[in-house]
Amino acid sequence: MSLQEAQAQEQILYKNAFTVKFFGLSLHLKESPYPEIFPHRLDNKGYLVLNLGGIVGYERFVVRDVISIRVEQGLYTDCASVLAGFSHIGWRGLIFRKGRHSLNGGIGPTLVYRRDWNEIEGYEDDGYFNRSGRWQYKFYWYGGELEYNYKLKERLEFSATLVPGIPELVSFGVGIRKSF
Repeated sequence: MSLQEAQAQEQILYKNAFTVKFFGLSLHLKESPYPEIFPHRLDNKGYLVLNLGGIVGYERFVVRDVISIRVEQGLYTDCASVLAGFSHIGWRGLIFRKGRHSLNGGIGPTLVYRRDWNEIEGYEDDGYFNRSGRWQYKFYWYGGELEYNYKLKERLEFSATLVPGIPELVSFGVGIRKSF
């Protein structure tokens, strides 16, 4: 079997991928007016903040191993260390692949939610998030991510995610991606 035939067969065999990631680190792009409510901040002004949680995702390839649909669910403590999460579905596309390295980009609707920060002493609501009961939420039609993958072995990759929450923050997560 030639190399091209082997690659074509591999593309047929692996039409799905599952990701599990530790979520991670948030970088605020502007100074927060409330850094004192960020208990896991890495600097006095709250630019870098540790978030503790995870992301799980399922990806179904629709065009070879180049274009897919991904569903993701995140659950974590946010910058104020309150329960937060997101639900996302979107298109993914391969940007480049060279050797063991690949970069994917994606975009699609995303719902972000968190426990209501208005319950935190010293916080003043800026109206950015909508409110419902004890929760705040924001819906984005254009939520997306960049994902770097490094092939560790057949069907298993180290995966790092960058989620641009422009103009507020950029978030990072790391984990594994398994194809099947």
